[in-house]
Amino acid sequence: MCRICAGEARDPRPASKVLIPGTLAYWRLDDPAAVKDLSGNGNDLVTASLAGTAPLTRSDEHHPDQPAHASLRFTGGRNKGSYLSTKDGAPLNKLTLDRGYTIEAFLKLPADFTDGHAWCGVVTRADTGADAGKTGDDPAEPSATLNLSSGAELQWAVFPRNQNRIATNWSHLLPLDRWWHVAVVNDGTHTVMYVDGCPVLRNPSTPAVGLANAGKPWLLGAYQYANVVEQTFYGWLGDVRIVGRALRPDQFLTS
Repeated sequence: MCRICAGEARDPRPASKVLIPGTLAYWRLDDPAAVKDLSGNGNDLVTASLAGTAPLTRSDEHHPDQPAHASLRFTGGRNKGSYLSTKDGAPLNKLTLDRGYTIEAFLKLPADFTDGHAWCGVVTRADTGADAGKTGDDPAEPSATLNLSSGAELQWAVFPRNQNRIATNWSHLLPLDRWWHVAVVNDGTHTVMYVDGCPVLRNPSTPAVGLANAGKPWLLGAYQYANVVEQTFYGWLGDVRIVGRALRPDQFLTS
C-alpha cells in the first residue's frame, strides 16, 4: 500500500512548487492573524467574526497529501463563528473566469457535525444572484458557493454568466472525522466536481460559463444569504487554491 493510501503524510512542499501558471490565489491557512495570498496577486484574507463568537485557531492537522502541514479550526454554526474574506478591491473579486477555473480546498468535518451545521460555507461569493443581475431560482442565494448539506454532501451552486438559473454539482456523503480534497473544475463550458481526485456522479451537463458577480469579496469558511452571513464553517480548512483555467487531476494540489 502506498504511504498516501495508508494515511501517511508527504513532506511539506514550499508554495513555489504549487504556484502553477494561471494561479490567481493560493492561501495556506496556518496563521489566523495573517493569511497572505502566496500567488503574489494581492488577494490577502482578513478575519471577520459574528458577534460574541470564538476566533479561528491554528491546528497542525492536515490532509496527508496537503502541501502545507497546518490548517485553521473553525468552530462556527448558525449565526455564530469567524471566517475569512478577501479585502474590498482585491483583484480576484471582479473576475468572471469565463475561460474556466479550478477551485481546490482541503477540509475535515468533526465527528459531531450535525444538521445544525448544514450549508456551512467552504468558499462563497459575497454577491447574491440579484447583485449579479440574476432573477431565476432564488436571487438571494450567493452568486457562487461551495458548501455542505446536513448530510455532509458537498454542493457547488453557481449563477453562471450564460444562465439565469443556478447550476449545481453534488458530491457523495463525506464520512466524518477524516480529511478530504475537493476540486471544482470548469473548462469554460461545463463544471466537474472531484473529491480526492475522482469525479462525482452528480455533475450537470448544462453549459455553465464563468461566474456572474458584482465585484464583492470571496468568503472562506462562511455562507451568506441575501447579503447576510448566517452560517459559518464547522471543522478544519487547509490549503485553498484558485486557478484561472481547468486543471487535470494530476495537476491538483494532491499531485
